[in-house]
Formats: sequence, structure tokens, C-alpha cells
Amino acid sequence: MLLKTRRDVRRRLPQFAAIAVTVMVGVLLFVASYDAYRNLAASYDETYSRLHFADLTASGGDPEKVAAAVRGERGVTGVTARPQADLAMEISDDKLAGRLIGMPGEGEPEVNRVDVTEGEGLSPGAPGGVLVERHAADTWDLSPGDKLKVFDGSAWQSVTVRGVAVSAEYLWPAPSRQEVLGDPHSFAVVFATEETARALAGDRATPQTLVRLSDDASAGAVTERLREAGALDVLKKKDQPSNATLHEDLKGFEQLALGFPVLFLAAAAIAAYVLITRLVLSERKVIATFLAAGAPRGAIVRHYLGHGILAGTAGAVIGLVLGTVATSAVTRAYTNGLDIPDTVVEHRPLVAVTGLLFGLVVGLAGGYAPARSASRAAPAEAMRGDVGTLKPPGPWSRAVARARRLPVTTRMALRELTRSRRRTAATMTGTVLALILVLASVGMITSMTALMDTQFDKVQKQDATVTADPRAGDLAEQIGAVRDVGEVERITQVPATVTAEGSSYSTSLTGFRPGTSMHGFRTDDGGTRKLPEDGILAGKALTDKLDVAVGDSVTVHTRDGKERKVRLAGLVEEPLGTALYGTRDTVPEISGIDGNAYQLRFDGDLGTDARDTARSAVTGIEGVVAYTDEQALRRQLDKFLALFWIFAGVMLVLGGVLALTVIYVTMTVNVAERSGELATLRAAGVSLRRVAGVLATENLTATLIAVPIGLALGAVTAYESLRAFDSDMFTIELSLGWPVLLAATLAVLLASLLSQVPAVRMVRRLDIARVVRERAQ
Repeated sequence: MLLKTRRDVRRRLPQFAAIAVTVMVGVLLFVASYDAYRNLAASYDETYSRLHFADLTASGGDPEKVAAAVRGERGVTGVTARPQADLAMEISDDKLAGRLIGMPGEGEPEVNRVDVTEGEGLSPGAPGGVLVERHAADTWDLSPGDKLKVFDGSAWQSVTVRGVAVSAEYLWPAPSRQEVLGDPHSFAVVFATEETARALAGDRATPQTLVRLSDDASAGAVTERLREAGALDVLKKKDQPSNATLHEDLKGFEQLALGFPVLFLAAAAIAAYVLITRLVLSERKVIATFLAAGAPRGAIVRHYLGHGILAGTAGAVIGLVLGTVATSAVTRAYTNGLDIPDTVVEHRPLVAVTGLLFGLVVGLAGGYAPARSASRAAPAEAMRGDVGTLKPPGPWSRAVARARRLPVTTRMALRELTRSRRRTAATMTGTVLALILVLASVGMITSMTALMDTQFDKVQKQDATVTADPRAGDLAEQIGAVRDVGEVERITQVPATVTAEGSSYSTSLTGFRPGTSMHGFRTDDGGTRKLPEDGILAGKALTDKLDVAVGDSVTVHTRDGKERKVRLAGLVEEPLGTALYGTRDTVPEISGIDGNAYQLRFDGDLGTDARDTARSAVTGIEGVVAYTDEQALRRQLDKFLALFWIFAGVMLVLGGVLALTVIYVTMTVNVAERSGELATLRAAGVSLRRVAGVLATENLTATLIAVPIGLALGAVTAYESLRAFDSDMFTIELSLGWPVLLAATLAVLLASLLSQVPAVRMVRRLDIARVVRERAQ
């Protein structure tokens, strides 16, 4: 039996190698990506633990009273009260929206510490000194001794950079859950002593209470105590903008790390099943001889089962070795790309064992059914070979036989579709699996591209947003006079917290003129709607966050303490964020602020230099305190998705290779199974070209029949893969237009045609005399 196994593997080495390579790729992807995924989570946790990242962030109320209410609670390991304010800043001639955070002048806070990586920390003896968060320092190339300006509400105050700091709150520099992606030149975080922060912010400072919990603490009970003590909004660690953004990316990575390896291993199992099934069917006489000679049926099962286990285990071992090596590279590439301060690289034995078991299971799954079938064959029936198994022609065969206008070879090929249903099913299965693999990869790429096009072409139609000092008056005319600025619209834009039935959600509230051309309000069906005269519009995810419905009343709180109940008039579908919108009449009435920002559009598409020139001209206008370039937002999204693009691209390439491999195994095994029939045709004088035509017609027909099924299942798989990214921060719709579906279909047909090349070579190399002698025995 061992000698026969070696001979079987040698005779079908390309097919066995293809299965082993497929298993290898699946195990490699699983070990490398899943271990890397776990390492990324561990890297985040290492930084959060080292810097005492807050589990709860309460805003509003008397900070000392709120802090005192939970300081002695069970499971509370640290409490810190601090001021925070969003103030305009000027760095290297760029005016931007900054965030000023108060910290103790000496020592470290109990919660949300910072790691000073350059320069020195804060000091009460240097009230004009600040720490700059690392991303801002990198954007403007700041170092200790440099100057920047902070707008205190009446004048620009100069402060000095004492050091550069890493903060767990801003591993990803997200100002809020609605602005997880932003222009790097429009946002900066600065840390100052509490005295300096209060002096600069005045009554615009938001009191915050930060709470750190032990693992066994009841977050719900502590949250309730914070609200009872006067906190307006309590943000959990999982909802903190930076952490939520990184874990949203991590959640998608987890989906990819599990989903794609499973697809590859499923493909390997199906390929193994096809190969071993066809091998068993082609060796019915050999199996009958073994059984007639008294060989135990268990030995037959173990023999053919061993074929699958051999291919699966060999691929799994190689995949495990390569995956272990790749884990470190993938982990470090991700942490370096996102500037995560701590990198944890671990190789988990359970993941390695699981990878090996995957290979073993693939071999067992692919080989068990055909092995059992082989052992159950009756020796006398099996000795008759194909003659004893042929069925009378069915309706399809009779219909094809009557189609006299079709060439004989074409009729032979079409007849075989129903005469050998297993072979047809195997070909169709290979096609379906190939389309699933290709569309799952392409679907994510096209959907992410569509997301950006929708967000920046149909929703955020402006080219830039300008924030102004509310006391500066109307600057629309001055901004409109800047070169290349074609249209300007004054808006009202304020941070807000929405509450309903004891739940809260921090977001932004923006007021536009009723017929605005700067923003599109999309509905579920892809259409647009107008702003309501009474009430507000909200992102669709708000209904789940607050458990409200259209027509309900919600309470909108602004940071200056104002609050008002308004009607939720409708929902909008937007790819990024969950924001609130109203008219220029509604929003000022809620917030008490009238026209503190402007949105503008340029004349045509400007290059980088022209956009920078426009930025400088606009920020030079007195009263302008911040400028955001929407084009920079798109570049930031590309950076955020950098690893995703790489992963999806690799999956597309590997998916295409795997699709070709599955089809190749199916087609070549079909030829091996029909060697007797094909040799008979060649012996009867049928040309190699006509034999190749029979094979190609049969295979391409089966492929075309399977295409609709494959396209449907591929679209479903892509949709389920994208659901991992859905949240109140991201809404991704599946985008698979007809060009993508057509391209996938053509790719599979091309793979089927390419697989005919080795099949024809096999036919050419057939030993006609030997095969005919074997069939005559």
C-alpha cells in the first residue's frame, strides 16, 4: 500500500502539490494574521496599561464633586479631575482647531498619563510651557524651545514647547467620534498645567473626571454614580474616539484574519475531495482486486484517506513555519505604520496547533467520503468497470443526440454534463469557490473606494472648512475674494451631546442654509433629502445608540450649558460618522451661536501647491482661527486603511491563484479519470484538436452554468466581510457593479481556458496502447 501511495502521488504530483500549496497558504494566513491580530490587541493594551488609560471619561458637572462621588467606590483604582478645551491655535503660520488639556504641574496624574519622549515635562515654575502630542509634533516638526499660539477668546497667547509626549488618548489623533479622520494640519493636542489651561480657556473649559477601574469593577454602577453626581456624559473606554477607531480597524482585521484562511482551507478540502474521489472512481478495478484478494476494507479506507492527510499535513507544516516567521513582520509593520509606541510580538502555541489541525482536518474532510465509498464497492460489480455503472440516456442526452446541426464533438461534450454528474458538480464547485474568493477580495476594495467617493463627492461636497471667531462678523465676502475660491457658505458648527431616556451620545451639530450645496443628505435608498424646517436630521446609527425613532424628541446639550428638546425629523445615511444637522435658523436657536464657520469650494480641481496657497490666504484673514482641507481627509483615510489595502490586495492575488489552482485540479483530474475514454477516441483516429474541443466545451459549459451561483455567493461573502466594519463611525455599503461582476466572470473563464493547456498535454502523453489494453482486461 505504501508503494502504491508513492506511485499515486508521483503520477498526480501537480494535483497533490496544488492541494498542499493551498493548505500552506491557508495555514500561513491564519497563523500570521491571527497571531498578528492578537499581538496588535496586546500592543494597544500594553500602552494603555503603562499610561493608565481611563476606563470612564465623565464630562460636565462639578469635577471635584463628581470625582469625590466615585473615589471610594469598589473597583475604582484611580480618579483624576481636569479641564479640557477646544481652542484655536496657530502653529507655523497654520491656524487650526486645537485641544488644550490640563495636567498637574508636578508628578503624574492617576489616570491618563503621558510619556514624554523628547524634552522635559511640565513645571509650575514655567507656566508658559506646554507639551505637544506626538502627532502634532511630527506634522509641524516641533521640538523643545519652539513657539506656538493659543487663542484665549480675545487675543493670541504665545506658549513654549517644553517637550513632546505620547498619550494613550491620541494613539490615533481623533478629535471626536465624528472626526476620526481629519486633516493633520487642522488639529493638535497640547498639554499644559491646570492653572495655565484654565487661564487660557476661561469659561470655555469642559470639566472632566477620569476613572480607572479594576478588572472586577462594575462599570455600570460607577457610571450611574457619576451621572447622579452631575456628569452630563460618560464615555466608556471602548467608545473613546482614538481607541474606538483603532479597534474598529482591529475588528475588521480579525474578520480578515479568520475569514480568508477559512476560505482557502475550504478550497483545499474541496480540491482534495475532487482529486481523491476521481482517483477512487478511476481505480475501481484495482480496488476490486484488493478486496477480492482478501484485503480488509479498513486498509482500503486508510490508504485513500492517507492521500488527503499527506497533502494536508505537508502543506500545514510548511504554512506553520512560514506563518511563524511572518507574524513578527506583520505585527511590526502595523504598529510602525500607526506609530503605536509599544510592540508586543508573541507566538501562541494554541494558534500553531490549530494551524496544524486545520491541515489535518482538510485532509480528512477531503479524503473520508471517497475512502469510505471505495471500501464499500462490491468486487464483482467493480471488476466490470465503467460498463457496469453506465446509466441509460436521460432526456438531456437524448435531446443533445437529436441536435444534428451541432458537431459530433460538441454533442459528446454536452452529453457528458448529465452522464457524469459528479464530474460536472466538481467543475461547478471549483467555479463557485473561485468566484467567492475573488469577489470577497475585490468587493472589499471596490466598496472602500466607493465609500470615499460617496463621502467626499456626495456628502462632504466642500473643499475646505474655515472656523472663525464668532465675534469677527461675517467673513464670507473676504473669503470669497481669495483666488481660486468659487463659492462660500456660512454655517454654524458646534460640539453637542444628545440625550434620551438616560442614554447619551457625543457628536457635532451643524446648521446649513436650507438649499445648501456644501452637503448632501443621503437616504437609505441612495437618494437625497432636504433639511427640515422644524427639528434635526441625524445619522442612522443614532437610533441604536439612544433607542429612539424618527418623530421622537431628544435633548441637545451644548458645551456652554445650553440644552433644548428637539424633534428627530429624519435620518441620513453617511459613510463616516453620526452627526446632527439642522437649518441655520434651528441650530443657532439651540446653541446660541450664529455662523461661526464657513465652507468653501474651489474653481475646479486644484493641485497641492494651489490648495496650500489658498490655505495661507484664508488663514491670513483676521478672525479666521482654523482651516481644514477636505482633500487631506481623504489622504488620512488612505493612511488609516494602509494595512487594509495591502491585505486586501494580497488576498486578491492569492484568491486569483487559488481560483486557478482549484479549477486546475478539477480539470486535470477529470482528464485523468477519462483517460480510457480519451485514449479510445485517439485510437479511433480522432484528432488531438477535436479531443481538446470536447474537453473545453464540457468544462466551459459547466463553468458558465456555475457562474450565477458563484456571483451570488461571492456577493454574499463580500457583504458579510464588510459588516465587520459597520458602526456609528463607519457605514460601508457593498459596491459590486456590473464591470466587477463581468471581470470576475471573464477571469474565471480565462482560468478555465488556461487549465485546458495541462489537460491537453495529458491527453497528448497518453499511452494509447496501454490504456486500451487495460480497458480490454
